[in-house]
Amino acid sequence: MNNVLISLFDYTGNASKPYKENGWEVMQIDIQHGVDVLEWDYKIWFKGNYDWTPENQIRLRIGIIAMIPCTDYALSGAKHFKRKDTDGTTAKSQELVSKIKEIIDFFEAKSVLLFWQIENPMSRIHKLNPWMGPPQLKFNPCDYAGKDPIPDNSRYNKRTWLWGKFNPLQKSYLEPLSNDYPGFKQLGGKSLKTKNARSVTPLGFSYAFYEANH
Repeated sequence: MNNVLISLFDYTGNASKPYKENGWEVMQIDIQHGVDVLEWDYKIWFKGNYDWTPENQIRLRIGIIAMIPCTDYALSGAKHFKRKDTDGTTAKSQELVSKIKEIIDFFEAKSVLLFWQIENPMSRIHKLNPWMGPPQLKFNPCDYAGKDPIPDNSRYNKRTWLWGKFNPLQKSYLEPLSNDYPGFKQLGGKSLKTKNARSVTPLGFSYAFYEANH
């Protein structure tokens, strides 16, 4: 059996870490790693690595996870929506979402898609992209902190929503130590480093998702 995880916008690798540790092939697509999702030709990748035969349909399983940048979707920035919708900023983010849909639809049509999920903080993303449906899961990192190898790293609140088709997760709740990611205190400004830290996937959640979907 060939198990492949297509992990999109997962710069730190936290979201895909449990899959790598358990022998999955991980395609970590992120522009900061030199691969722009808008330019990634998933069809050529698929054809080049998995020549399509009925036997492959049986042996191949693909999962897709996407931590789409939330700048133009998060409800915390609602006061900027009107400007972004007018000046074309939102349209650029919509190109990313459209590409994700293309990828999901392609592998679903090949009957090899095991699961898919899209992550955002509390967001309007599904309002602009009705094909996503309503959020399937709403959680805080502390809901799964007990599954984090270093539990205190996940003991915080950051309301996060998931869309997709995936199995339900088993919680391992620990009381939050703060209402924000602990590392934020060492960061500031609008640097790329700060943005990466603010979007990092908590490992407790990553392990919980893997346990339910592999």
